[in-house]
Amino acid sequence: MQITIILYCNFKSMKGFVISIIVCTLFAFVSSCSGGYGDFQTAESGLQYMFVEQNETGQKPKIGDVLELNYSYETENGKVLFESRESGRKYMKTLEKPAHTGGGIEDGLAMMHEGDSAMFKISAENFLLFSEKFGHLPEGVKSLDPIIIKVRLVDIMDEKEMDTYMKLRYHKSEEQEAEILDQYLKNMGIETDRPTSGFYFIEKTPGSGSNIKDGDIITVDYTLTLVDGSLVETTLGNTPLTYKVGDESYIVGWEEAIKMMRKGSSATVIIPSELGYGAEGTDNILPYSTLIFDIEILNVQ
Repeated sequence: MQITIILYCNFKSMKGFVISIIVCTLFAFVSSCSGGYGDFQTAESGLQYMFVEQNETGQKPKIGDVLELNYSYETENGKVLFESRESGRKYMKTLEKPAHTGGGIEDGLAMMHEGDSAMFKISAENFLLFSEKFGHLPEGVKSLDPIIIKVRLVDIMDEKEMDTYMKLRYHKSEEQEAEILDQYLKNMGIETDRPTSGFYFIEKTPGSGSNIKDGDIITVDYTLTLVDGSLVETTLGNTPLTYKVGDESYIVGWEEAIKMMRKGSSATVIIPSELGYGAEGTDNILPYSTLIFDIEILNVQ
């Protein structure tokens, strides 16, 4: 516990060291207690928040900045849904405009300075579906259940600085990608050798009818994220994607995964870069990036 606490804090001086130990010990204590989070304040936006450590001389982020965070969230009874420090890499999140009214995580991040630690309380529907772009709520979590988000703002970078850092640190080779993917699979509890297809297919809903084939016109909802949890794009809340399968408009891994699905089926598909965007990447996807798709087949013609 003491090692975790020390890694979590920044120490500027011996006096700061002692104070930070006290503050971080308190943070570790309230974080580990089911329901024992203390008193939250309410911001003008409606967001419920509680600062644990504040550095008012630090820089504040603006819309479009890329934030390096220690970031986790859990149910009010202490069930952890996500912990960024288990990913084996830095967790980056772009500060966007609020995804909903009434106080969102975006409002909370905009309140913070570099070096601040805080907790926020937001309903599961608003946080998970609107801000985190979940396709559905986790099992046992209801829409109005409070979610406790714990954040430390480590650093603020603009997009150019972030791209340079990520390319140098995490996107050098397929070997490096494989190491990161192995850690991701371990964290997600996916214990299987790499399939001969080259991608991982985790079916959620089987659907009905025949498997999709070349020539079928399908309508699909999907969310694309990376192994660090960052969102690339989603159709949720927008127009679903409709296209003709087999027209070679999409990456190999996507096309092959789609052909394993049927009308009404849903799945998570993990696609390494060799079946995705490879060593080149795209404008918004860096080289050697593993892609995580959550896919639901809405219609097949």
